[in-house]
Amino acid sequence: MNQQPHVHGPDCNHDHDHHHDHGHVHGPHCNHGPAEPTRNPLKDVGRNDPCPCGSGKKFKKCHAA
Repeated sequence: MNQQPHVHGPDCNHDHDHHHDHGHVHGPHCNHGPAEPTRNPLKDVGRNDPCPCGSGKKFKKCHAA
C-alpha cells in the first residue's frame, strides 16, 4: 500500500512527533520549528570518568571499548 506524504498547511497544529515517522512534508506555512539536535551523552565523558550507564566501571573499560 503506497501512501501519499502528509503536507502541513497553514493550520499545522497537530502532534508532529507522532507523525514524523510517516514521511510527511512540511509546507511553507508550517509553524513547526526545526528539531533540536540530539546530544550524544558519551561525547563529554573522559576515559577515566565513571561510565554514564551506571555500571560503576570506568568509561574506558565499559562503553568506550
